[in-house]
Amino acid sequence: MSGNDDESYEEKLEGGKVHLFQRNGIFQARIYKGDRRYIYKSLKTRDVTQARKAAIRLFFELEFRKEQNLPLQTKRLDDVIDEYIKLRQTQHDRGGYKRGKSQRGQHTSAHMLRQIKRVSKFWREYAGKLAVDRIDNAVLADYVPWRREYYHRMPADEIPLNAKPNPADKTLEWETTFALTLLKFAHERGYRGAKPLPTFRHKASRTVTRPAFNLVEYRRLISAMRRWMHEEKDPKRRYTRELLRDYVLFLANTGMRVGEANNLRESDISTFTDDMDRKNYAFDVDGKTGKRIVILRAAAARWVERTLQRNERWKPVWEAEAASERKHVNRKSAEHDDWLFRMPDGNKVITLIDQFKKVLKREGLTHSTDGEPFTLYSLRHFYAVQMLRNGKVGVFDVARNMGTSVQIIEQYYGKHATPKELATRLGG
Repeated sequence: MSGNDDESYEEKLEGGKVHLFQRNGIFQARIYKGDRRYIYKSLKTRDVTQARKAAIRLFFELEFRKEQNLPLQTKRLDDVIDEYIKLRQTQHDRGGYKRGKSQRGQHTSAHMLRQIKRVSKFWREYAGKLAVDRIDNAVLADYVPWRREYYHRMPADEIPLNAKPNPADKTLEWETTFALTLLKFAHERGYRGAKPLPTFRHKASRTVTRPAFNLVEYRRLISAMRRWMHEEKDPKRRYTRELLRDYVLFLANTGMRVGEANNLRESDISTFTDDMDRKNYAFDVDGKTGKRIVILRAAAARWVERTLQRNERWKPVWEAEAASERKHVNRKSAEHDDWLFRMPDGNKVITLIDQFKKVLKREGLTHSTDGEPFTLYSLRHFYAVQMLRNGKVGVFDVARNMGTSVQIIEQYYGKHATPKELATRLGG
């Protein structure tokens, strides 16, 4: 029997451990691998004789790999990345958050999903075609110099606008740690057999603390933004400057990450009255470390109200532009219509760094006294330093509001704590 035209063809080989059959005219093999589990493989032929030989060859290869404690299925790193991203995407789509190490119970934030996809791009290019069981400490170690030269090998006109040609040590540490996560994921699925997991991880040689504005510099910045705003008469350009002012005030009074603030919607906000009878705002944030509630400093409540009122005034303009057939409005990122911070066309904020740098340059405030460049993240660090120096809030509460650990707060900001605040913590 040729089997070429018989879609119902089936044959058992090697004592029933190999099942040969057809699907759409192409021969397939189902090979028993133990524990009531099977491996399915397309034999890529319509000829039964060739299919029979290929199936038997696969069976003996599998037996050999079992004897040598090798992985029964060879997977490329590309395939593992696909599976891992699919899992994390499912976690993100499902929502919810549970503490613990179980992957099934974890939640993946939008920020983390973007970060995983971003870093996966580099690992695909570097080792995507390699069998995952061949990736060892040497392969991981060689990634570091490869990654350092990545953008330097690229033509200047092909380098992405926001790319950083020289990755920081902390970036390389995160990216090599991510590779270990992928390998552990593959190991748990049997793709590496009994091979031990590699242990290499690039460690940052030193801790670099992003610069924080001191109080004098912060006040200069706010005054500079106010002057810059009043200089503009065009409604849309003035809107952007007003937005930047309130955005900066918001970051400096919540300690939020930039991406977390960009993803806030008006529906994420709730109001409350504190024990001092002050009206304040709480924000439901889904950020880098999962979901948390962020409390605004009460003195900044009026700036949130100003942002909400400005949005209300501009909503008719945004709705008219969206409905207009004569003007193209980019709605690609507008998945919701209630972003807290919006660009003049009504879309969510992607980045305000260019406008921020312009104000810093005008004010001659581009670098700290240590020569480190200020960024929007410097406002998060300003918040941490001021809260520690104030001494009214414990380091645990500051860490929780910022969505980070006490260890990170101590590591990056402990030197800014006043002796009184430190003494209070040590006194229990």
